[in-house]
Amino acid sequence: MVSMEFITKFDQTLSVQNLDFVPPTWLDYLLRNATYLGDSRLMILLIPLLGLYLQRTNGWRTALIFVLGTSAACLTCETLKHCVGRNRPEVTQMRLEGIKVPTSPSFPSGHTFSASALYPGLAFIMARFSSSPALKVALPLFGTVLALLVGYTRLYLGVHFFSDVIAGLLGGFIFALAMAFFIPKPVAPTPDTKIDDPSSLLT
Repeated sequence: MVSMEFITKFDQTLSVQNLDFVPPTWLDYLLRNATYLGDSRLMILLIPLLGLYLQRTNGWRTALIFVLGTSAACLTCETLKHCVGRNRPEVTQMRLEGIKVPTSPSFPSGHTFSASALYPGLAFIMARFSSSPALKVALPLFGTVLALLVGYTRLYLGVHFFSDVIAGLLGGFIFALAMAFFIPKPVAPTPDTKIDDPSSLLT
């Protein structure tokens, strides 16, 4: 009970202090647009398209795990929202210029949850099949940065509390890691032909 009161007060304090931050115009523009990386309409478009891409490049099992994993993450988030039923921050704490006032429950952050499942999940899968050591590091890092960026935009816009975003990050990353765990291991390439006697090439 005490911990919940602390979290609530902490969330409220951050929401109020958030409005004191006045970024440069370019950063405000970036954050307002970056938040759409976690929009449900974009997810509906990206999930099947990326699934088709993975089916062509890495096989149907990998594609199926990705589509089911990301879809399950989105459905889990919506279920949690309606089970918890937490109210959003006050409208006076939101940066509403050009932004529609959200009407769905606040906990967890849906944009953050879905972005944290899709982008790191896709990055983990692509890194798993990559033969480049640099890409095996860079891809997961990039996917994680995108998820964190979406989470921060929800705080910046004032449409979520800090704990909403943290829950979204944790929940999404769990699904991303699960997808990476269950995808089939890449098959090592084998040469089409085997030369028993290299000297025969000289004759």
